[in-house]
Amino acid sequence: MDKNFFLLYNEIVYHIHTCEDMDDLKRSILAQVKLLIPCAYASLMEVEIDPNTREILHRNPLCLPESFRKLEELWIQRDHQDESLWVSHAPESLVVRGSESSPDRQDSLIYRDLYAPYDICDTMTLNLTYDHQVMALLTLYRTQAEGDFTEEEAFSLRALTNHLNYAYYTMSRRPQQEKAQARSLEELVQTCHLTRREEEILRLVFQDWSNEEILDKLVISRHTLLKHLQNLYRKCGVSSRWDLRKLGP
Repeated sequence: MDKNFFLLYNEIVYHIHTCEDMDDLKRSILAQVKLLIPCAYASLMEVEIDPNTREILHRNPLCLPESFRKLEELWIQRDHQDESLWVSHAPESLVVRGSESSPDRQDSLIYRDLYAPYDICDTMTLNLTYDHQVMALLTLYRTQAEGDFTEEEAFSLRALTNHLNYAYYTMSRRPQQEKAQARSLEELVQTCHLTRREEEILRLVFQDWSNEEILDKLVISRHTLLKHLQNLYRKCGVSSRWDLRKLGP
C-alpha cells in the first residue's frame, strides 16, 4: 500500500470517528472523501422507507460545494428516472461507478437534463447501510475535464465502507440514546427525590465526567461535591460511583 495513501486513510478514519454530531459527521465525510478522491462535486443525502407505502425517500442533501444542492433537489424530484435507483434498495453497501454500470449513461434523461449543465461526465456512489437497509447515499461527481472514476478510486472508497457505515449508524442513534438517558434520569430524580444540584451532578456522572471536570463546571468545592455524591449513593441505594453509573443507560 502506498505510504501517502495509508497516512491519508488513517487521518480520514480519525476525523470520521471523532465528530460531535450528525451535521459534523456529514460534512466531515464529504470533505475527507474529497481529499481521498478528488472530484468537482460531492453530496450525502438521507434515505428512508415510507412506513405506509414502503417507497424509498431521498431527502436532506448536504453538498460540497453548497451550490450543488440545487441539482440534488432536482434529482430527488426525478429520482424514479435514474437507472441507478436500485442502489437505494440494495441490502448491502456497494460502490457503483456510472461509467462502469451504464456505459450509455450520458444518453439518459437524468444526464441530459440535470448533469449536462454542470458538465458532469461520471458519478460514483456508495450506499451506507445497516441491518440490510440503506441509510444514506454518498455520491461523487466528476466533470469532463476530470475524467471518469477509476477502479483504484472505487477500491479506496470501498476501503472506508465499514467505518462510514458504523459512524453514520452510531451517530443516527445518538438522539434516541440521549432521550432514553433523559427519561432514566427523570425517573431517578422522581423516585429518589433528588435535589436540583444532585440531578445536575448525576447527569454529569452518567456522561462519564471526572470529579475534576465536575468541579470546574459547577464551581464548587471538593468537599461539597463529595457530600453530594454521598447523598446520591444513599438516595439511589448504591455504595460506589461505579454502581451509580450503572443505573444510567
